[in-house]
Amino acid sequence: MNPWQKVIPNLIKRGLVRRPLNSSTEIRLTRLCTQRCRQCRIYERTTDPPSMSLESFRIVAQRLREYGAYIGFISGGEATLVSHLDKILVEARKTFLLSTTLVTGLYIKTETVKRVGETALEHDIHIQTSLDGLGEIGDNLRGVKDFAVTVLKHMEWLSERRGNSKSLLYANIVINNQNLDQVPELIRRANDIGWKTTIGLYHSLTSTTRDDDTLRLKPGKRLDTLLKFLDHHPDILNLNAFIRGIADFVNGKPVEFCAFVDAPVLTTRTTIMEDGDIHLCHGGPIGNIFKNNLNEIFHGDEYRKRIREYRSCAGCWTTCYTQRYLLVHPRSIKELFHNIKKVRSLKK
Repeated sequence: MNPWQKVIPNLIKRGLVRRPLNSSTEIRLTRLCTQRCRQCRIYERTTDPPSMSLESFRIVAQRLREYGAYIGFISGGEATLVSHLDKILVEARKTFLLSTTLVTGLYIKTETVKRVGETALEHDIHIQTSLDGLGEIGDNLRGVKDFAVTVLKHMEWLSERRGNSKSLLYANIVINNQNLDQVPELIRRANDIGWKTTIGLYHSLTSTTRDDDTLRLKPGKRLDTLLKFLDHHPDILNLNAFIRGIADFVNGKPVEFCAFVDAPVLTTRTTIMEDGDIHLCHGGPIGNIFKNNLNEIFHGDEYRKRIREYRSCAGCWTTCYTQRYLLVHPRSIKELFHNIKKVRSLKK
């Protein structure tokens, strides 16, 4: 069956009651991690057990299939620390109708990269990693030694093994006030070994991100120079509308929309934690998938209360939320055609 045969009826059904289609779902399998990133605090969580069991994941997958699930991200912490990740990836591939992505820091043992990577490539599962800095800057941002050397080595191995796999390999670069000058070189390094890149912005928006003023982007020549370099860059996957909006956001221009409030059907993102708690953006959980199904959660009081709270939000500029909104809400004909071109290039 063509996956769109399921998408369209669900889109109409959810649209009539303005509830999420659940187009994008991130499942965070574990709070355990091999890195101690300055921007992240997920490893400080105290859930017990620290990782989702295979049996629990199968419950999650079943409830996702019942409600509808289209684009999936399997992450952590460090997802490869989950011993049964191979089986989870195969289950996830059958759950998400359009695409599944494994999110891994690749700061792990080489034998783990080979074992998990071969499973992902065999099943056309995309692989996303993070490449935030080189040398001392990278080590400082990620809280480990030899960060870039280790990650680039594993990226290269996966690229060499890709063969005829349809897996998209891409590295996310979170730009912050410390790594701005390295971003062009990071993009070049990734491209040289066959990886695309995405650009994200440092933020402390969610409960698992850390507030660090030394990372916060600041207006100025350094940022302007980088944004000029990124404008219409062929090796980054971001919409150009997103790149061009960064300067306004950093300079304090108000964001006049919220993906969750203004486009609750198409552009929301659901995050499921290792204990089953469901999060939207900032704020606590709106329910638990082991206690209630998604239909009950998205029609519940906590969901409606959270959407009301978001109406007074000052706004954000993130790839997870803002860019998803810009994709389906182009602000000009030019943006529309660029968005279409970008989506077509991803399919290739």
